[in-house]
Amino acid sequence: MKPYLIFDFDGTLVQSKELAIHVLNKLAVKYGGRTIISDEIDHLSEMSIPDRMRVLNIPMYRLPTLLIEGKKEYRKLATELQPVEGIPSVLYSLKQRGYSLGLLSSNRQDIIQSFLEVHQLNVFDFVHSVTNLFGKHHAIRHVARKYHIDLQHIRYVGDELRDVQACKKIGVKIVAVTWGYDSVDLLKDADLICHSPESLKRIV
Repeated sequence: MKPYLIFDFDGTLVQSKELAIHVLNKLAVKYGGRTIISDEIDHLSEMSIPDRMRVLNIPMYRLPTLLIEGKKEYRKLATELQPVEGIPSVLYSLKQRGYSLGLLSSNRQDIIQSFLEVHQLNVFDFVHSVTNLFGKHHAIRHVARKYHIDLQHIRYVGDELRDVQACKKIGVKIVAVTWGYDSVDLLKDADLICHSPESLKRIV
């Protein structure tokens, strides 16, 4: 029996890092922080979210407000988003090989659905949006119950430390991809690490 593959959205399927940085820079100054310069992007990718907030001088208690406003700004520019190179063909290949595919993200449902329609990527059996940035383990459990999927049968594909941590909390296997937001060092505790979309087909 093939595993049920559940994908993250931003960074994993979509090239959204530059857009996310643009939005964060726009809001950072408003909340007393500083903007990100291009030379430090790689260094920041090696940090957890709380550490990034600290380096940018933004208090953690501001994070919920930043997320709400950030998603509004993100939505205005979301039409510019493009798939990670090679991801569409990988998704179609996995679907044709009989895999069930889900999508679980902290991004807005309408943004995700619009992106999938524009890029003709309607290959997912479900799309679920999470409101809590650090509550993805609860969301994975929720979709597992809703769609009658055994947690042991799930392979989650994500690009961030919080994806790895969420899966570890509930015993779900995690495939971490290195082309997204977080560095390889942050992802080292994943069950598998994938360095290119094409290799994802072989790994699963």
